[in-house]
Amino acid sequence: MHFASARTARLAGSLALALVVAACGGKASSTQTTPSTPESGSAATATAKPALPDVPFDNLDHEQRAEFMKQKVVPALEQIFKKHDAQKYAEFGCKTCHGKGADQGHFDLPNMDLPLIGMDAMQKFKPEQLEWMVKEVKPTMAKLLGQPEWTPQNPTGFGCGGCHPHAKS
Repeated sequence: MHFASARTARLAGSLALALVVAACGGKASSTQTTPSTPESGSAATATAKPALPDVPFDNLDHEQRAEFMKQKVVPALEQIFKKHDAQKYAEFGCKTCHGKGADQGHFDLPNMDLPLIGMDAMQKFKPEQLEWMVKEVKPTMAKLLGQPEWTPQNPTGFGCGGCHPHAKS
């Protein structure tokens, strides 16, 4: 009985470590060892993604936010971006919105590498670019985050400034 509980504890510990590494976006190194294959039918054989609570993004902890982005945001926005311009967004991923810092685990927003927004700055955009962002990207992101959309009547909702930096006036 003691052997079985120790084995179960080791398996649970290995599974927890794997989930933490996956949630943080870490990659397994070639020198890492993998735990032995668990017995068929055990809970450790499940490859299901961790369940996320049904709460707004702002209420999630760091690990839950990383998993939320992987499970919900990236797949949804990847479709929207690739439908808009498959060639430009062929390599869609964290860096598309979060910039180069994503490679080092920095997911700061607004992303200073994205185009500036503001009355003067936005005049350089093509109307179809603005329409795509306003009608597809912004509402999808607001919905995914569980936030209302930014409007002039609701300036605290999710809007362009959630990702893009504002131009200095």
